[in-house]
Amino acid sequence: MSLTQINHWTEYASAGIDLVLLLRVLGLRLQRAYVFLTLAAVLTVFFDGVQLWLPHESSEFARANSYSQIIFAVVFPLAAWDAFEEIATPIAALRRLAILRTLTSLVMITFFALLIALVTGLTDDPNGDNFLAILSLILWTGSATASLAFLWTMHRAIRAQKLETPNNTFVWMIFFELLLAGAVVGCFISLVEVALRQPASGPVVQVTDFVLNLYGIGVTIWCIIKLRALPKDLPSPSLHENS
Repeated sequence: MSLTQINHWTEYASAGIDLVLLLRVLGLRLQRAYVFLTLAAVLTVFFDGVQLWLPHESSEFARANSYSQIIFAVVFPLAAWDAFEEIATPIAALRRLAILRTLTSLVMITFFALLIALVTGLTDDPNGDNFLAILSLILWTGSATASLAFLWTMHRAIRAQKLETPNNTFVWMIFFELLLAGAVVGCFISLVEVALRQPASGPVVQVTDFVLNLYGIGVTIWCIIKLRALPKDLPSPSLHENS
């Protein structure tokens, strides 16, 4: 079996695991408190299906990938914010300050992403595909990095204040830290591959895709196993509003 075929089946396995995570969230009724995390899970399953359906070498696949990166650039900070919903009250001020810094960073990243995409993406690009690809990649990387910084800031603050961390808060926090770290590593690898002009079907790209897919599958399986139903006395404003 070739490496391309192995990657193909690994992508199916990854999509299946993402679907199991969504079903786990819905089965435990976690959407009552974790609205944006549920949205992230739904979008992940949707784009998994789209990208499995489209041929990898097609322009439609490239555009779908770019659109998904732009959408997830918005969803990443929302999901990171949502991870702390079960302890929203005791960390309210800290969480607002940390997310404000994250959003400020994202505004600056968006501005520079537009400039870079305009400068580098419009040359010999009548359909705007290069512009879209460069813009989405920069936004996605910047959002993943900023969201990871937000999670790490909250993680350190919670540990420094010795706050009791509910099971799901800990699981979501670690899950997204690991997932976003993998996303950032994957993006920088993609940038290096582009700089070295590595073909999408080349062995270097195939191996890195395989490793990152396995990494994502492992992290997601851990999250699925560790998630628990919400406690009945959850002091979450969003839960009370949705009850």
